[in-house]
Amino acid sequence: MEKDLLIGDKSITNYGSDDLLSPRIAQGTSGHSSPFEGASAPPYELMEKTLADEKKSTEDSEHVSLPGSHDPLPSEEHEEIPPHLKDWNSLSASEQDIKEAFRRYASSKCCYRSAPAKHMKVRNLTPLNTFRYRLETFTETRETCVASEFYNGGFVDSSAVAPPPAPWEIMVDPPPLFTDCEMHLPIPHSYSVENCPNCKGCGAIRCQSCEGTGKKKCSACGGSGTNTLEGDNICSWCSGTGDSHCFSCRSNGWLKCYRCSGNGVLLFHTELTITWKNNILEHLADKDPNFPIYLLQEATGEEILCDENFSVFPIIDFPETSIEDYSRACIEQHRMQLALGSVHHILKQKQTIELVPLTKVEYEWKGKLYSFYVFGKENKVYTKGYPAKCCCSVM
Repeated sequence: MEKDLLIGDKSITNYGSDDLLSPRIAQGTSGHSSPFEGASAPPYELMEKTLADEKKSTEDSEHVSLPGSHDPLPSEEHEEIPPHLKDWNSLSASEQDIKEAFRRYASSKCCYRSAPAKHMKVRNLTPLNTFRYRLETFTETRETCVASEFYNGGFVDSSAVAPPPAPWEIMVDPPPLFTDCEMHLPIPHSYSVENCPNCKGCGAIRCQSCEGTGKKKCSACGGSGTNTLEGDNICSWCSGTGDSHCFSCRSNGWLKCYRCSGNGVLLFHTELTITWKNNILEHLADKDPNFPIYLLQEATGEEILCDENFSVFPIIDFPETSIEDYSRACIEQHRMQLALGSVHHILKQKQTIELVPLTKVEYEWKGKLYSFYVFGKENKVYTKGYPAKCCCSVM
């Protein structure tokens, strides 16, 4: 069965166990035991020596403690703090990093002078860290259509060989999770030879240029048969008939059918299209109306929560209530759109929360206060105005 996969090669994982004994090793471990041999005890002298060693080892263990047994780890080092008890709204970058980011931003603008970025005085740093919620629902869709191809004779894998399987009964290897992919493959035992619908089995179609007559009106005389420019003499192009040969069909009136290549029949089969799609919904909590929230779409953050399962539940007990509300709305939206239909099958769901750094910086330059924002792990900069610009023009 041929299949066309529209992604790259996939690795094949070998599921096995290296801990199992080979037949030779297993046989060697029991090769000296007879079927009637029971468990045997060691000689008395060896048992007496062994008991003495165990007693000495027990006495020594009473005076020697395990390393670190009296210094247990603090509970806060191995217990995860719930999200609603953590303080996420803290500065994600130092003042030096913020100044360096502002200097890079000013140097990237051809009309910005570097003096304010180099010599500004930072007055206030306000953390406005926000959260990005993302719901990913990985679905599989199967649809069928009728496809055709040329038929030049040979074996036909029809329903007489075996009943064709249903679309969801066909086993295929899925792509990596949360990766868009599409596959096309013919359904086995669905082939049949039928007349070409384009030519109705004739192998030829009527010429549209001459409407099947093989002749066309003479362009020299307009079909009159005479040439008025030469004193109503007989047209030399059509010899007075008013007609000329059709060059499209070579005066035959018929053309070979392009769909069946003149055979009159085609090989039909049912084509299965499998589509894997990662459906994504995102939400960013808006902390400051003066900052364009769309800028955070391209910024990276730190993943603080990842929940992956066949079906995820809404998030609860999170410090940002809009994340909880949007989590419920997104899950319900995907359930209504994808889970209730018979065409889509949900394979996996994943919801994540990222902490996206956002800091408002207020600084002073020549006695006036200005502000800008630093956001993302890349320390990108956004500002409405810059205090020192030079006039330049592009020639």
